Amino acid sequence: MNNPILRVGAAVAMALAIAYASAHLLGAERKVRWFKQRDQRGILNRRGMLGDRLNFGRPRTWQGLAVLVAMLVAMTTVGYALLFLAV
Repeated sequence: MNNPILRVGAAVAMALAIAYASAHLLGAERKVRWFKQRDQRGILNRRGMLGDRLNFGRPRTWQGLAVLVAMLVAMTTVGYALLFLAV
């Protein structure tokens, strides 16, 4: 994979996959308890089904902060490996 555009696309796809897997593993109940989402649903911040699933919001508890840090570390590690270590 020598094309840099493919590498960036793969890194973005993996970041989305990590966020989707995290949301699926947490479940809706934990997401509501551990993360605070926006209260207002106006026309400018309306989301579809995939956007609602991937939207975590800001951490409300230490468990939410731990999940956020773990996701960021996983996304950064995988993205770095795909962009700079792939031959």
